[in-house]
Amino acid sequence: MLIVLDATRVGLSLTPLEAISASLATLGNIGPGFGLIGPFGSFLDFPPTTKLLMAFLMWIGRLEIMPVLVLLTGAFWRR
Repeated sequence: MLIVLDATRVGLSLTPLEAISASLATLGNIGPGFGLIGPFGSFLDFPPTTKLLMAFLMWIGRLEIMPVLVLLTGAFWRR
């Protein structure tokens, strides 16, 4: 949802399928998606804020979700 909203903010025409495939491609670190980011496309057209979101998704996908959630909780840092 955030990818679609940010893309429309800068005037980038993005379908929901392309946004979902972009988030899944970055979360799973699998590479290409559908449409704009297909095998012959790139992430170059996305705005910088969306690229930061996708970098965060790549980080979560690489470290797995549970360790990231532990790092983001306050109880972990108080001990």
